[in-house]
Amino acid sequence: MPKNNDVKSASPRSSSIIFGSCNSQYYEQPFWNVIKSRNPTAFVWGGDAVYSDDRLVGQEEEEASMVTSTETNTDDSSNFHQKEDIRSRWWSSLFEFYIPRRKSKSKHATPEYLRQLYEEQLQVPDYRDLLREDNGVGGKLSIFGTIDDHDYGINNGDKTFIFRRENGIEYTKFLGLDEESAMSKRAAKGLGVYGVQVYDFSSKRDPSRRLLSDEEAGLDPDVVEDATSNISSEKNQLVAIFVLDVRTNRTPWVKKFPDRFSLDPEGDFLGEEQWEWFETAIGRSEASVNIVVNGLQAHAPWFYDASLIENWSGFPKAQHRLYQTILQPNVRAPILVTGDVHLSQFLRKDCRRNVVASDDGKPTNDQIIRPLYEVTTSGMTHSWGSKSSYCGRPNRSRLCTFYPSKVTAEIIMTYAHWASPWTALLLGDGRSKTRQFSLDRNIAEIDFDWDQSLVIVRILGVEGQTLLRQDWSMDRLTGTVEDTLLSHKSFELGQRRLESALQYTLPKDHDEYICVNYRGNPDKLHFAFSVTSTICISIILGIYPILFFYGILTKLVFRRQRNIKPQKRRGKTTLHRLKND
Repeated sequence: MPKNNDVKSASPRSSSIIFGSCNSQYYEQPFWNVIKSRNPTAFVWGGDAVYSDDRLVGQEEEEASMVTSTETNTDDSSNFHQKEDIRSRWWSSLFEFYIPRRKSKSKHATPEYLRQLYEEQLQVPDYRDLLREDNGVGGKLSIFGTIDDHDYGINNGDKTFIFRRENGIEYTKFLGLDEESAMSKRAAKGLGVYGVQVYDFSSKRDPSRRLLSDEEAGLDPDVVEDATSNISSEKNQLVAIFVLDVRTNRTPWVKKFPDRFSLDPEGDFLGEEQWEWFETAIGRSEASVNIVVNGLQAHAPWFYDASLIENWSGFPKAQHRLYQTILQPNVRAPILVTGDVHLSQFLRKDCRRNVVASDDGKPTNDQIIRPLYEVTTSGMTHSWGSKSSYCGRPNRSRLCTFYPSKVTAEIIMTYAHWASPWTALLLGDGRSKTRQFSLDRNIAEIDFDWDQSLVIVRILGVEGQTLLRQDWSMDRLTGTVEDTLLSHKSFELGQRRLESALQYTLPKDHDEYICVNYRGNPDKLHFAFSVTSTICISIILGIYPILFFYGILTKLVFRRQRNIKPQKRRGKTTLHRLKND
């Protein structure tokens, strides 16, 4: 950005980092001013910075689209999104909802179209001002992040996407990364959009230079070959942020019946090259807090059809490997940050590992238990509880702007959180033990209290209000303070279920972490009941508006018929009298 456009500010940047995802170009974007007021050191995209798979192609255009999708289209301006008036009154949307619509399909994003959307996002006034603001003490806001499906270019996209490389390049340009950066080079090779940044919050560090270079950080194996570190940080006030790409190398979901309703133990999200990079990079980390960001939830349960509700549980082998990688002995205070689901949640799993041998090589029966927390923050512009819509692409379905469907969606999601045995969902500390979730639009702020060795996580609403909050000690996150609620039997059952999903048996002397929901393994019958009852409620609430208006129409018809019959009888009586006369 040109220096003469910078907005100067004298207030120092706070010791916090903000995360957000699911930002649609069809709605207002209220969080940029909230972020500005919080004055964080960095903002990290968790996926879906724009919704680029928003164009619709009619059936008559489908054949031409299939031809042009195999080559780069240099003039895509005629297909740029036409923003609809999604704030139309619900009663007018009612009549539009029942008008037949020509069948159409979503069209994936070309690099040109994606570039246009990124340029538009960079020109959103509040976002543009946030990027230009040059804090006199803390410097400019650092922007980092990774992709999910909608800024990858195709809904639920995977490694078969034709523009997987080109669209990854466009994203690194959107972040403002130099073409010679390690992240940009990997994207240019088609390996994916992943990387690491390290921030030093020590008082001796220049506040305007909290972000370390890749060479200073020494974590990225594509930049620094050996694991030596040149970092000297007071009390080690380092925070490492790893962003992973779960799209470019993802195995396609099995959609063939009945296999689509089964787990795929061999499926993968990252690809072997990204796995090796991540295992090496986080294995080198000396940071006091390590935050791992990706677009999909890691702790969420499998919902019988992973192709519809995506999360890491659909590929159990990849999920298990993720946990082993994050819980390496040197990794202190790990936290997962995820998006995608248009709501916010705090989740936790407790992970147990058998210590096969002590440091001196003698056999031991010791065990290590570490907690692994997940912060889900999704829905910067739309969410399940949003008044505007719960859809990122409102032009795709009239249900998105149909008021009764929005109310129905909020009721269903609230019921699902209370009825389902989601035992990874965190409970509050108060007497009420409130489930830690919110359906409102949100971002997540992670603040670091270095004096108290605390990590303070807040879910913030559109007015900057705190929707959810958790305070975690860094020692607790690292596992030096054991506070698990799980019994030995819970971990044994968790291992049996893991082995069933992996389709192989772990050796008796294994030293891998077994991760179990911190409130116990979910009961399968309870889970089946919750899914079935949620579907039934969805159907009932879905057809209620139709039954309601059908009832009114039927009543009007019957009333009219009752009025017509007396008129006919009076007419016949009059005619009979005339004939007699």
